[in-house]
Amino acid sequence: MPDRAQRIKGNSRQRTDAHSQLRAALLTAVRELAEQAGGYESVTMRQIAAQVGYAAPVVYEYFPGKRQLLLAVTDVGFAELADRLAEAGCPKRNPRRAEANPLMAVADALWTFATANPCLYQLMHTLVDVPFGTGDTPASALRCFELLKSAVTAAAPDHPAKAQDDDAPTDLFWAQLHGVITLALHGRIKGGHARARSLLDHAATTFRDH
Repeated sequence: MPDRAQRIKGNSRQRTDAHSQLRAALLTAVRELAEQAGGYESVTMRQIAAQVGYAAPVVYEYFPGKRQLLLAVTDVGFAELADRLAEAGCPKRNPRRAEANPLMAVADALWTFATANPCLYQLMHTLVDVPFGTGDTPASALRCFELLKSAVTAAAPDHPAKAQDDDAPTDLFWAQLHGVITLALHGRIKGGHARARSLLDHAATTFRDH
């Protein structure tokens, strides 16, 4: 394996680019290893480094510990999900929106992301001490919520839950989708993925019609 002096060479810009690429590679590596292992708990820093062809100390140069690494993975996950939700809300890219129910596209985006990245999706929603619903909510997670809120507001502007507060309809709809998705990922819903996916469309329709 390369030693420290061999890892990053070139001028300042080249080194900066190389550092960014290696950091991204480490985040990709931990995600791949977690999906193979069925979770993040058993993945070690040594395994992550080996996945990209380095010794374990290189990981600590970018992340002081495993928690910091998982926080970074979570942030990237929410950023990717936000991009999916943004695409789902674009009429040109998603004809379903023309059907006057953007919640169908949102449900599809969430389902597709979660089932393609089950361990990542679960980490994003279970990593402890990550604030939600506060001023300290990670920007990537907040963007997901705002995109979801935009779809909910467009589809159900007069939802009864709005009497409680402006975010209540979005919280309720997200809870419905997340609940069905989580049950499906854990094999805890009758009919498996096929039935769970149809339930999401049903939730989108009934929520709009409330």
